[in-house]
Formats: sequence, C-alpha cells, structure tokens
Amino acid sequence: MSKKDENNANEPLSDYGEPVSFQQVWKMFQETDKKFKETDKLLTEKFRETDKQMKATDRKIDRLAKLYGGISDNNGDVAEEFFRRGLETKTSLFGIPYDQVGKFEKRYKNLQGEYDIVLYNGDTMIIVEVKYKLHPDDVTDFANRKLPNFKPLFPEYENKQVIGAVAGMSVPTDSYELATKHGLLVLTQSGENIAVMNPEGFKLKEF
Repeated sequence: MSKKDENNANEPLSDYGEPVSFQQVWKMFQETDKKFKETDKLLTEKFRETDKQMKATDRKIDRLAKLYGGISDNNGDVAEEFFRRGLETKTSLFGIPYDQVGKFEKRYKNLQGEYDIVLYNGDTMIIVEVKYKLHPDDVTDFANRKLPNFKPLFPEYENKQVIGAVAGMSVPTDSYELATKHGLLVLTQSGENIAVMNPEGFKLKEF
C-alpha cells in the first residue's frame, strides 16, 4: 500500500466510495444531534406525563384511604354504640349478673389496653371486644394479648373472675369457631337486639 493509500484509508467514504468532506461529516453530526435532542424532548415530555399521572393516582389512593379509614372508624363506633346501649338495658349476660357498664383504657410501662365494654358486679367482670365485622385475627389478639393484660393493667381487679366476650354486627363462621375454642362468649346483632351465639351450657374460660 502506498503512502497516499495509507492516508486515504482512514477517511470516511460516501455511498459511492468517494471520501466524505468535512462539511458533509459536520452536517451528519448536526442531523444526529438534532435527532438526539428531539428524542430527549419526547422522552422528557413522556416522563413528565407519567409522573403527572402517578401523582394523580397517588392523590386518588390517599383520598380512598382516608375515606375507607373514615368509614371503618364510623362502623366501629356504630357497632360499639349498638352493643353498649343494648347491654345497658340488661342486667345479666349468659346467666352472669352485672350492675355496671363501663369502658377501660390504660397504659402502664410496656403494656397498653383498651377494653370497649366492661360489665361487672361484685365478683365477675365480662370484658367485651367489639368489631363491626369480627375477623379471626381480632379474636386471636383479644384472647392472647388483651385479656391476659387486663389484670396486670388493673391490679385492683386481681381477685375478680374475668370472662371474655367478642361482639360483631357480622360474625363469620371461622371467627365464631375460633372464639369458642378460646372459651369466649360471642355476641351478634339480631334485628334490634343482641343475640348470644354460644349454645346453652357452653363452658366459658376464666382469664
């Protein structure tokens, strides 16, 4: 290869085999740069639109979460009010007499407890956990955590007999079966009245 050929070997060629001039190369770079800028602009606009849509979706989710939370809280309040009012008109539950109806709440050291309805007399206390719809997890938490914490939180009732009860406007079968396995009373709505779901002679557990 001659020195002339060596010098020409590295020059870009056109489609016709002729060396490309500097002006042509510069024009190619300008066109490529223009295309890059156009693509970048399109991607930026697309990202902005996607981000806008995501923010709008987040706002909708936040509104739904607040709405659902409000509905859930309202349902819980309705259920608690229904059972409290119903139990206030009675003087016994499942053959256990009571003359006081209250709500207990306390935090002590590393323990915390909120007990929706407490029915009590001189010897026995019935602690009622109220939910609008009673789920198995509610039953488990009540039986394994809240009820055992009651006397440590309220040592003045250490000598009382404590009975547990769960109440729900809606009580699915699995929740009822789990509650009875824990020896709990199960209350539900029956029209405008409160109904005890446990069969007669059911053995209650003392906590």
